[in-house]
Amino acid sequence: MTLHSPLTDETHRLIDREAIAKMRDGARLVNAARGQLVDEGALAEAIRSGKLAGAALDVFSTEPYTGPLLELDQVVVTPHLAASTDEAQDRAGLIVAEQIVAALDGGIVTNAVNIPVVDQADLEVLRPFIPLTSLLGRIVVELASGAPRRVTVAAHGPLAEYDMRLLTAAALNGVFQQRVDQVVNVVNATMIAAERGIDVVEERDRTSRDYTNTVEVRLLSDGEEVTVTGTTIGPEPRLFIGGALGFGLDMEIAPHMIFIHYVDTPGVIGRVGSMLGEAGVNIANMTVSRSKAGGEALMAMSIDTPTTPELLAALREMGFYDVRHVELG
Repeated sequence: MTLHSPLTDETHRLIDREAIAKMRDGARLVNAARGQLVDEGALAEAIRSGKLAGAALDVFSTEPYTGPLLELDQVVVTPHLAASTDEAQDRAGLIVAEQIVAALDGGIVTNAVNIPVVDQADLEVLRPFIPLTSLLGRIVVELASGAPRRVTVAAHGPLAEYDMRLLTAAALNGVFQQRVDQVVNVVNATMIAAERGIDVVEERDRTSRDYTNTVEVRLLSDGEEVTVTGTTIGPEPRLFIGGALGFGLDMEIAPHMIFIHYVDTPGVIGRVGSMLGEAGVNIANMTVSRSKAGGEALMAMSIDTPTTPELLAALREMGFYDVRHVELG
């Protein structure tokens, strides 16, 4: 018999004289769980009497153990030192370093005691959407104007069935990145929002129109509400923006992006492309969405290098509704 037990504050003795009497003659017992699970005196008596053939133990009710089991040749004992081996200590140091880096980078600290506790199975599903939601938070705050008053995080599709707290913290992480004087991560993001009087709302919708799963982040500031949506694609996964400012889009999120809101007329795309080319800025990707022919349109571009204030000013002078530059770094 081998004993496995979760680490709990209270353990109950499972192997006592009565339990040993019910065991098959000649059985062997292995306990690598908790010392308190076994009546060590009863175990020693059972081995001496021949009821049990032997035992192997690396945990004891009191450590270091000095009792009668050490006198029996049928008993193999090892010290309860698994976490103190050179390998375990090296691994523990590596894990601590990785978690510190994650915290300083605003990432997920999976072993912290003061972040939302999410089931491991849920975490595996949510994991690729956490960096996506953080980027959506950064994008939405760049597209909005004024101080945030409310941040809404919505999950669409099967994703809505899972615990959303990490996604909400990730969105706030993105909203506050480079906008507050302290390092922002999933531990303190919700606290920062509360300190600034920002309402935080979570929404769930089992349906998703364009993709299997979609994350939506809405930011209300000074009467204006801006919405961006995104999803993940492929096994890596790749992070895509699926909509912004009321227009559907389909473009991979990139470090440098420009969003131009304009009237759909012939020649606009060519003029914009020529202007960026003359400034030495290469367009990596572009997607255009419009309400109708001749109506309002949104051009979204990812560019290879940061733009300049002069180039943005020149674009705005072309008479567009709006030109927004998003620098994710």
